[in-house]
Amino acid sequence: MESIGIFEAKTHFAGLCDKVAASGSSVTVSRRGRPLVVISPARPRREPGAKSDILSAWRQSVRKTPVRGEFPDVTRWRRDRPMQPLAE
Repeated sequence: MESIGIFEAKTHFAGLCDKVAASGSSVTVSRRGRPLVVISPARPRREPGAKSDILSAWRQSVRKTPVRGEFPDVTRWRRDRPMQPLAE
């Protein structure tokens, strides 16, 4: 792991971030020889198979839904309300 001084890290922060992201290795930032923080690349947000897992979960929830295309609460609300609320 590479070590860099805090002043140099501050001065070249954007380039340092690009270098860490491209190489995948971490960099230790130190002040007067003492390590302060470690800058490391971020992990990817989702794995390659995550999209298919979401799709299969959605399909299972659709299969469990008793009424397709309509929401029973909305249908009941529509029947209970007058069609023209300003006509009252």
